[in-house]
Amino acid sequence: MLSSLLKKKSVRITAIITAIVLLCVAIAHFGGSNPVSNAIRSVFAPFQSGFAYISNNVKSTADFLAESKAYKAENERLVAEINELKKQSRDVTNYREENEELKGLLELGQSMSEYTTVAATVIAYSPNNWYDTIEISKGSLSGINVGNAVITPDGVVGKVIETGPNWSLVSTIIGPDNALGVKITRTGDVAVVEGDREMYRSSVCRMTFIDKDSNLIVGDLLETTAAGGVYPDGLVVGSVREINADAMGNLNYAVVEPAVDFSRLYGVLVINGMN
Repeated sequence: MLSSLLKKKSVRITAIITAIVLLCVAIAHFGGSNPVSNAIRSVFAPFQSGFAYISNNVKSTADFLAESKAYKAENERLVAEINELKKQSRDVTNYREENEELKGLLELGQSMSEYTTVAATVIAYSPNNWYDTIEISKGSLSGINVGNAVITPDGVVGKVIETGPNWSLVSTIIGPDNALGVKITRTGDVAVVEGDREMYRSSVCRMTFIDKDSNLIVGDLLETTAAGGVYPDGLVVGSVREINADAMGNLNYAVVEPAVDFSRLYGVLVINGMN
């Protein structure tokens, strides 16, 4: 009971003090120039300065937040424009590269005038993403047959293993079931380059049947021979990346890096016969 009475009394006192303060502020602002209003102004001047300071800071904060929001929106717009320009730049670069590749294929076809050739584009890679097979955009309707050699200006891609009316499947030289005869350009020695079931995952292949007296070195270039009947003579196959020999120094095999970058392959040329 006593606590309730004290609480009510406290509320009344607070209300009275608030009313007095408001009255004094009003007299200070609107009471004109007289001793009472001047005295009240003197008492409340520090509080008024504090109120003004707080008010100004609140306004400054609101302005800052509004400007920050505008800057954020502008920044997002500029970032979007930059990303679009980057995309356009990449598109232009890709179109330029594709155009250069197609130009190279045209020149390659013209340089092989003794052969019948068909230009095609790569439309799919093997499902395992190891580049051991690729699918191209031309097939039997364009005269392509199983066994045809597939090349680019950089070198040998592989050979056709399956055809449809408007598509063909190509086994690349890193494919585990692919093999071709090669000649070491520097020495004239012959050997065999074949796909390997472990190496093809690293986009390389194996060279075997190397003459024991061969002075093979890392970096040696390899080219095709016409002996197998699939590839024309003298096409670049790749280069020797690593040489594996036994304790006696006898060559077991060499790791070969293909001349063609299968991960960036766009267009190919299929050789499907002699003119």
